[in-house]
Amino acid sequence: MTTKLTLPQALKQALQDDNKISKYEAQVIYQLATTSGHLNLKDRETLKNALDNDQFDEPAYKMLHELLMRSELQHKK
Repeated sequence: MTTKLTLPQALKQALQDDNKISKYEAQVIYQLATTSGHLNLKDRETLKNALDNDQFDEPAYKMLHELLMRSELQHKK
């Protein structure tokens, strides 16, 4: 059985073990976020909050920061 996680659920789950999101966990979150083709406002705010709170290792931060920036540009069009 597969479960469909929301972005906030995926972030919470990834932070449970060591309170940091690794590159591997970021790749999973990235794929989850891009599956639908866009991030909604709530997802963008959740991701921005996590990035602002420095909950990522460096490669994970870079990957998801770029995702957030692309998503915000798409929503401004």
